[in-house]
Amino acid sequence: MASISEEEEILEAAVAGIPRVAEAVASIPEKARAKALTAVESTYRQTMLDLGYEEGPAESWVSTIMVRLQAEMFEQAAVRQTPTQTLQEELVLAESELEGNVVEIRETEEQ
Repeated sequence: MASISEEEEILEAAVAGIPRVAEAVASIPEKARAKALTAVESTYRQTMLDLGYEEGPAESWVSTIMVRLQAEMFEQAAVRQTPTQTLQEELVLAESELEGNVVEIRETEEQ
């Protein structure tokens, strides 16, 4: 069993590594991502158990870490959104606004 300071270092390293783990999991093809997340979760759980934590506290910590990991993956995906995707979304919005304006003009002209 590790000393308290060693435990803290290990857990701090795990938390600090969340962005890198999120990036690695996000780079995996979508079909395999769930399996990768399960493997990551299992590794975190085993680390906690190896440090001497009981199942309940270990599970609670792992659940919290997994929520943070998934949130980090979501944030990274939003940042990676390409300018082309953003432009396409803006064009779709502009097109729908334009169509609404055209309908308004035609209705006004008909009156």
